[in-house]
Amino acid sequence: MSVQYAQTHRFTVDEFHRMAETGILAPDERVELIDGEIVEMTLMGPRHASRTRAIERWLDRLLADEAVVSMQLPVSLGFAEPYPDVSVARWREDLYEEAHPTASEVLLLVEVADSTVLFDRNVKSAMYAQAGIAEYWVVDLPRDSVAVFRLPESGRYTEVRDYRRGESFVSLGLGGREVRVRDVLGPAARG
Repeated sequence: MSVQYAQTHRFTVDEFHRMAETGILAPDERVELIDGEIVEMTLMGPRHASRTRAIERWLDRLLADEAVVSMQLPVSLGFAEPYPDVSVARWREDLYEEAHPTASEVLLLVEVADSTVLFDRNVKSAMYAQAGIAEYWVVDLPRDSVAVFRLPESGRYTEVRDYRRGESFVSLGLGGREVRVRDVLGPAARG
């Protein structure tokens, strides 16, 4: 006896956009396209929101007009359209008016993780590696660390390292700048 599974349909980015245009997806619906599946974005608590805003502001000041820094805006990966917490894309005068940044234009993606650490470290890292995103950070709020994923190859990152307060690392996505972990994590949580 053979077991048959139901067929599933993976949506393309164009189909995802048409669903929004035709009203199948409500304008205020918080969803993203991950590997062809429509995934509901988790609600953001105050700490997650605050850290996301702070990282976006810090990167925007750091990079000025060298790159386009965005908070929770789409990135087009061909087979997916995630809304990373923060993205850094190559500078364009039009600020990507005609199309969302693509994988070849993305310098760095950042996900701030509170309740989504495993999803961000596993599912999103595989998706970003498959797309060829050169550098990806997971700001792990529960562990008070920053995981840096680099060197994508064959759908996975070949270099992954966790950094803690007091440490720093060189960010290739930020043009070889040294990044202090405390600048990414912000003030130490009050215990």
